[in-house]
Amino acid sequence: MNLGKLRQWLERKPLILLRFEDGYEQALRESKHGIERFTVVRPHEVFEALKPPTLCLAEMPDGQSCNCYVGVVRHKAAVATFESRLTIVKLKALNISSLESLVDILTGQNFKTLLEQRLATGASALGLSPKLSVAVIDALCVDDENRKAIERAAFNIPGLYRMPTAAWEQLDAIRTAMAAFGLSKAAAPELVEVPEDSDSTLSHLEPHASYALEDNVIAKDASVIPGFSLIEKHVTGRAVFLHGQERLEVYTANRGPLETMLGVDLVYVNRTLGNMVMVQYKMLEEYANSDAAKPAGIFRPDDQLQDEMNRMKLPPLSGVIDDYRLYRSPFFFKFVERRGDGEAHQSFVISLDHLNHLLASPKSKGPKGGVRVSYNDLAGVYLRESDLIGLIRSGYIGTHRAESDALYPIISEVAGGNRGLVLAWQRRIAGEGK
Repeated sequence: MNLGKLRQWLERKPLILLRFEDGYEQALRESKHGIERFTVVRPHEVFEALKPPTLCLAEMPDGQSCNCYVGVVRHKAAVATFESRLTIVKLKALNISSLESLVDILTGQNFKTLLEQRLATGASALGLSPKLSVAVIDALCVDDENRKAIERAAFNIPGLYRMPTAAWEQLDAIRTAMAAFGLSKAAAPELVEVPEDSDSTLSHLEPHASYALEDNVIAKDASVIPGFSLIEKHVTGRAVFLHGQERLEVYTANRGPLETMLGVDLVYVNRTLGNMVMVQYKMLEEYANSDAAKPAGIFRPDDQLQDEMNRMKLPPLSGVIDDYRLYRSPFFFKFVERRGDGEAHQSFVISLDHLNHLLASPKSKGPKGGVRVSYNDLAGVYLRESDLIGLIRSGYIGTHRAESDALYPIISEVAGGNRGLVLAWQRRIAGEGK
């Protein structure tokens, strides 16, 4: 993450210091969202000089000790005649003993004096000057653990960082799997395991506990892998979600072996009903059409698409089929508008069969003979994300349980790096019908 952007942000929206009373943290951790998200209400004048959204440092005394955090003040709003509310999210622990200890690590006597004067006011909420804000962050970032905490917190400042397309696709795939499981897209997993230097978007899911792993031990040890986003270059992590007695596991994994085998970005497994659904993501590029009121998003099929579609095959699998599926093919495509705010993007979902139909239809031909896929061409005949989620949860689409049971160990092995199985899979597919 580029700290230069954070410094520029703090020059416009300076750092906020928050001080809470003794015992506040313990009470906060017993609340619904704990330190992940909470609100504070104070008289208007207390928050008047603050300029959210921006980074904040929070001090929470606990008896004889004190815990300090970095997080984000997302919103400030008047909620009563005399009171305003701050919304604070994503607190991360800092390796400092108190806000006063920041004075000792600052470089430059002027900054030390300025911070001492601000803290001496005793205010529960302080807005620093732009230059002092940058100096404090730079001083904290000398410590690697503090720097990592600041980077993770800063990611949650709206508008500060634009998530790369590949990362957005991966995070959206994970959240779609969560929703299909019946969880809110904002739900916190019970556990997130990622290698220390991983860039997996699983790190953006805030767990109740977090553990760093140095290699891909998780994937090798896992017996089944219910959810994948195959965008990273190596096995990057696992998130475990609990919903009553049910359990959902989402893995981000090496895109090489599984994409080579199946041609998809996400594999979602409904462990309860035994169906498996696989989704490939495609971005819709903006296209200016003189007949349209606004630029349309279209996708032009290319050789990569054809290669992926050729890999979307399952070999005949033995086993008794005793469950019902409205549509038994697991393969779907999700087309996403590239234009958006990095979080909310319009999208539609169609099945592999539907895409094949579109590609063969004269209606999909452009004025110059090219093939395209767009909202206009579909005329409303597609699945919305909520539609797909409902079908996955109901078990109405995807592989039969017998097929899923046979695929589980194969996908698990391939996710662990077993390329020999990929080769065997390719030979088996190629040998069909001979």
